[in-house]
Amino acid sequence: MNRTIKYLCYTLILLLIGINTVNASSNYRISLSASSVTKGNSVNLYIKGNELTGGFTITSSNSSVASVSNGTAWVENNTVTIAISALSSGSTTITVTPTTVADDNGNDLSLETKTLTLTVTEPSSNSGKTTPTVKKSSDANLKKLEIENVKIDPEFKSDVLEYKAEVEAGTEKVTIKAEANDSKANISGTGEKSVAVGTNKLEIIVAAEDGTTKTYNIILTVKDYNPIKVTINGKEYTVIRKKEELPEVDLFEEKKVKIDKEEVDGYYNDKLKVYLVGLKDDKGNISVYTYEPEDKSYNEYKWITVGGVTLNINTPKETLTNFKKYTTTIKNSQVDIYKINEEDKTGLIYGTNVATGNKGYYIYDKEEETLARYYDKEISIYKKINENSKKYLLIGGISAFVIILLLIIISLTKSKKLKRSQ
Repeated sequence: MNRTIKYLCYTLILLLIGINTVNASSNYRISLSASSVTKGNSVNLYIKGNELTGGFTITSSNSSVASVSNGTAWVENNTVTIAISALSSGSTTITVTPTTVADDNGNDLSLETKTLTLTVTEPSSNSGKTTPTVKKSSDANLKKLEIENVKIDPEFKSDVLEYKAEVEAGTEKVTIKAEANDSKANISGTGEKSVAVGTNKLEIIVAAEDGTTKTYNIILTVKDYNPIKVTINGKEYTVIRKKEELPEVDLFEEKKVKIDKEEVDGYYNDKLKVYLVGLKDDKGNISVYTYEPEDKSYNEYKWITVGGVTLNINTPKETLTNFKKYTTTIKNSQVDIYKINEEDKTGLIYGTNVATGNKGYYIYDKEEETLARYYDKEISIYKKINENSKKYLLIGGISAFVIILLLIIISLTKSKKLKRSQ
């Protein structure tokens, strides 16, 4: 009987042990039906996803050589085909960039951008004859770079990729001139360019014959007659004056904002009682900040719009019990999300509804792409009922198992007594 009891206990232990599952790594592959194509024809780009779902963008570095039929693709564990038309002889780089991608468990993925080179050739006049292969040049250097009537610093050298320049207040346009080291290379970003007060980032991209690219940057500053400078966390910014330079912001109306006795273009939301202004850093990047006129303070304004709900992201004073903070990407924005388990497909985001002014936690559902108000009291009641139900089921299951075990032991005991009596 002792051996039987040991066997039953061993079986019970096995039933209580969980089995871990290992997910295969999610990734994607890209390929071309041909790496070289004759002008006037087309090739196919294939994007194959492995245990992932999400969006990708597709671009051609030289659209005059080859154009992409569709600049976006949605992959769901399948292979998507994008047609690429060959327009003129030359070389171009096809770039595939993941935007918002998740694995089969709903976890956000950070995947690398991938590229392929496509060469377009002229139709051969010698039909049936083999043309010897000529190696394409990889020289993507500039031989000359300048801004018309403007000095750049430092003096141009082909291996120096970043320069600075400054122009007088009131300048609205500049002309960029460049010459490639290799005559077969293509240059983009030259010609007449519009500029605004403050810092402007001008990119000149060189594409070699074989698709190799190199980017030269000019940080051009247009002087302001009376610039408004602010310092945030030790970093200096310039206040944007004109609405043409401001990024678009959902559910805010255009409104003048008074800073240092001067009015600049900005935004205002009556529900939040918040002013927004644009700030430009020394690299020419523009971000939106809240501005508090009373204490003249600035805070970066972060927001997402999901399922028709626009949420201004805030930081909670306290985290809910049993919830941990993780970072996820929603609509190309990095957002703090609070979950009980990291693999959960729903989580909580703390913020203010820009349309209603309600501030608190919101439930984000990744699969349904929705945001809904989180009511802690009601959720706690539901959670308690659910936990009690699980508890009762567990007690019932254990009780049934113990009863069955006792019946087996009693049966074995009676059987042994019968044998002895015989």
